[in-house]
Amino acid sequence: MAETTELPPASAGMPSLHAAWRGLGQLAVAVIGMSGLRLDQPERRVPRVLVWACVVAAGFAAEQQIRAAAGSGAVQWAAVGYAVVIAVLYYGGLIAVLDTAVARRFAQAVGEARAVQGFDFVLGLLFLQQGLCQGLLMAAFPGQLPEVGVEGLWVVLGVVLGIVGFGTKLWATWLTGLNTYYCRDMFLGRADATDGFVVRGPYRWLRNPMYGVGNLHGYGVALCYRSVAGLVCVAVFQVLIYVFYTVREKPFIVRTYLGGTTA
Repeated sequence: MAETTELPPASAGMPSLHAAWRGLGQLAVAVIGMSGLRLDQPERRVPRVLVWACVVAAGFAAEQQIRAAAGSGAVQWAAVGYAVVIAVLYYGGLIAVLDTAVARRFAQAVGEARAVQGFDFVLGLLFLQQGLCQGLLMAAFPGQLPEVGVEGLWVVLGVVLGIVGFGTKLWATWLTGLNTYYCRDMFLGRADATDGFVVRGPYRWLRNPMYGVGNLHGYGVALCYRSVAGLVCVAVFQVLIYVFYTVREKPFIVRTYLGGTTA
């Protein structure tokens, strides 16, 4: 169910170098979009970039402060509280808004175009915040896993999981498009994809690569921190996204793209 981000066929006269740069640019747009900033949308791009950059800068500054206050109980509780708040806002918000009368009434009140822009902006901030809150919690609870015989083994394992997890999620996003990544169809309550129900790429082998294998990079970062609390946090967040999938997304997919028949 997707709007594809695949490159169109190159014309005969198009230089291969130009096509390569264009592909890299689209890849960067996809990666940044997955991090909460849609550069593919021209509306209010500058203020959106500024807000996103400020949140990222604040996250890095907070991470440095947490490292400096390593072991502080107050800091650790603050990190846990931040993660809980973001989990409630993100997953609770998705369940409360998507494919419900809430989204339809909002679209009717302000107009569909403005509603979509506002939803994308808020959801993008929550994408960014959920990543930041998990990272800050890991920084607040580092070194909980014991050192093993091979120096740097946790980091190596973390990097491997990071490459596999993020690579899978990026591949799935590249095929489905950022509109699907941002739940555009569920917000509008109708099919909004040009390619229908995607069964290519990782979807050939995995029912939901974004929520399954696509979350392995979170565990990878936790291993780099050697943070048991971080592993637990990533697992809880993954369980919650499957709750959303079961309660909201799967019924919508079956009704909208599969004609009421489970795949």
